[in-house]
Amino acid sequence: MIRELAVVFGLTLMVALTVFAATPPKKIEKKESTEKVYKIFNEGNALFLDARPFPQFKAGHIPGAINLPIHGEKGMELLFQLEDMLQSAPKLVVYCTGIGCDLSELLAKRLLELGIPKAKIIVFKGGMGAWKKAGYPVSKDIGFQKSLQP
Repeated sequence: MIRELAVVFGLTLMVALTVFAATPPKKIEKKESTEKVYKIFNEGNALFLDARPFPQFKAGHIPGAINLPIHGEKGMELLFQLEDMLQSAPKLVVYCTGIGCDLSELLAKRLLELGIPKAKIIVFKGGMGAWKKAGYPVSKDIGFQKSLQP
């Protein structure tokens, strides 16, 4: 009897672990449409984070955005340098080139690892491609970005 119970328990445990392992992880951020992101931009209470490499950022970005190319060699250093600003922002809108670019997702994960609440992070999947296509303003100002350099 005990042996049968042990076998049943073992099988139940295996099934539970298999189901748990096969369940995809929950999404870590909200994803918003271009129009909704533009509304957030106009409200002025969000910090926009551009995850693209600096040359792309320099060529044009959402006005007021900060370039945080987390995949680059100094990406994590810059993330820690801006930690207080990131923690205090009411919302963080993270973007990259657009559909097919995973840099914004990577940056969102790093923000979570830094302890930024999930509810504050918005991934703009349309990115610069959708922003430009909608005819929204684009800036080439890199003054703040230059101030971050040692």
